[in-house]
Amino acid sequence: MTSGTERLGRDRRLRSAREFEQLKSEGTALRGRHCVLLVLARPGEPTRVGFVASRRGVGGAVQRNRARRRLREIVRRRFPRLAPTGYWLGLIANRGALAAPHQDLASDVERLLAACGALSPIGERGLSG
Repeated sequence: MTSGTERLGRDRRLRSAREFEQLKSEGTALRGRHCVLLVLARPGEPTRVGFVASRRGVGGAVQRNRARRRLREIVRRRFPRLAPTGYWLGLIANRGALAAPHQDLASDVERLLAACGALSPIGERGLSG
């Protein structure tokens, strides 16, 4: 059974080049082992997330799509624990995001989200996935 809350809908994702450029120029970067998190405070606005995998950083189209899918799924399963408002978040995959075991990649993403203050502890806003 799939509910609408399980999807990371278009309204919750950063999609335009202008938004990513603003996130890149005004945001703060936090570096993890397998990805980089860009964070920009947007008080009063819904929290939105974007995913980037560059050709230079990750590889060909198949590898880039796989890296983005892996990051998107990790964030989707933790979205109930993210602050509902106040953040623009951009996850940038590096080559390590392809080969890392799922739990290592998920732990890396969780650590980055918690470090910026966007992720609440398990049980506070929902279940971890």
